[in-house]
Parts: sequence; C-alpha cells; structure tokens
Amino acid sequence: MSNESATRVPGARPTGRRQSVAALIVGIAGAIVAGLLVVPYLARPGLVVLPVIALVLAAAGIVLAVRARRQPGQKARGRAALVSTVVALIVDVVLIGVFAVTIAGLGVASVELRGTGPEDNTVTFANATEQRTLQWGPEGRAQFNTSGSWAEITITAPADAADQNVSCQIVWNGKVAVEESSGSGTVTCRYDEK
Repeated sequence: MSNESATRVPGARPTGRRQSVAALIVGIAGAIVAGLLVVPYLARPGLVVLPVIALVLAAAGIVLAVRARRQPGQKARGRAALVSTVVALIVDVVLIGVFAVTIAGLGVASVELRGTGPEDNTVTFANATEQRTLQWGPEGRAQFNTSGSWAEITITAPADAADQNVSCQIVWNGKVAVEESSGSGTVTCRYDEK
C-alpha cells in the first residue's frame, strides 16, 4: 500500500488537494504583490489599509491552504483558502490599476536638453524643481522628468571662444519644443508648456 493511500480519508477527492495547491500558489503571489503595494501606498495613509487587507487575505489563504494540505479531506478549508487568495489577488490587481492611473495622471513630463558649441561650455539648466550648472564638451545632453511646466538651458562658450556658434534644444515628451542658435557665444532655450 502506498503512503498516499494510507493517509487518504474515505470520500476525499483530489479536487480538495488541487484547491489547496492552487490557493497556496495564488496566496503566495497575492501576498508578494500586496506586500510590494504597501510601499507606494504609504504616501496616502488612508489608502494603505487596502493593500494591508489584501496581504491579510492572502496570508489567511496560505494558512488555510497549508492546513488543508496537511489534513486530507478538508475540502471546505481548501475552498476557503482559494476564495481568500483569489479575493486578495483581485484587490491587488485593482490597486495596481489605481496606482498606474494615478501615476499616468500626474502630468510628469520627460525632458531632454541638448547643446552644442566649442570645448568647455558652461551650461546652466533649470526647471520648476532644480537648477544646475555644468561644464560640457562640444556636445552635451541632460535628461530628467519633471512635474513642472517649463525648462530652460543656457549655453555659454568660454571667453576665448565667445564668437563661436552655440546651439541649444529642448525636447519635451519626445518632441523638439525649442531650438535656438547664436554666433555670439551664448544662447538660451526656454520652453513653457502653459
């Protein structure tokens, strides 16, 4: 007699075992996703309760599934485990959707600033949240994301190359928004989306 048939309870069906295995898999996935979702939702204390609820549901499903696997014939536990973990996963999917829609609606712009000129240009660029001054070679680029509506870049050639051509360009969300050039050694590009 095999070990499996020795522990089998009369009337128990393999579907209970399959339910508990499915509940374990779905519960572990739900718990991982819910655990990861807690972090971004910490910024909104009222909403952090939702991923915590999903985490608790997934954990409860895992516990029920483990108990159902250990005690053959516990079909009701296996079913409860599966329901709990599926609900946790559904809550996770809804929260991911809400998170994605929120991020997409923030109005974050992708900005690329480009500049050309002689060697050792002084480049100052700014946006709504920061301003920096750097030294660039004949060609330079800076990329960042901003929730602001504007960006600016000024390129200044060194004093010994003040009569050289310099140019700048602002690419806003993949499209060239502003392009300027000057033969006086200095040029400024500014773009305001508003």
